Amino acid sequence: MRQWKEDIDLFLEMTNKHGVRMLMVGGGAVNFHGHQRHSADVDFWIDPTDDTFNRLVKVFNEMGYEIEDFPKEVKNGHQNISIKFSPVDLNLELITNFSVNKSFDQAYEEAEEASLEDQPQLKWRVLSLDDLIASKVK
Repeated sequence: MRQWKEDIDLFLEMTNKHGVRMLMVGGGAVNFHGHQRHSADVDFWIDPTDDTFNRLVKVFNEMGYEIEDFPKEVKNGHQNISIKFSPVDLNLELITNFSVNKSFDQAYEEAEEASLEDQPQLKWRVLSLDDLIASKVK
């Protein structure tokens, strides 16, 4: 059984491989911007397009999950995708509808790039500090 760090590393590697557009938000983004905050999950706002959902199916298939598609509630932005990596009580939350008073494309353009252990296959984008503050004020 893989450990949580191995699962999240594999997820990041696969999302990069398949070109999934997503932004780290929530506690992980707060920590990235220099403020310590404990969080029981890792949150990513995903680009809510059919192309993204198709790419995510490929990601999860390569990770060993048997999935063919996502429910319409997910695709319509009414429900998020929650993945629990065992044995640790940490979740991966893929948010389909996130409010920062701008489109995903605008937020993505203004986001900062992060990487894990300087490994190019383990990179992702983090919501800008201004957008993160705007999301917390709501």
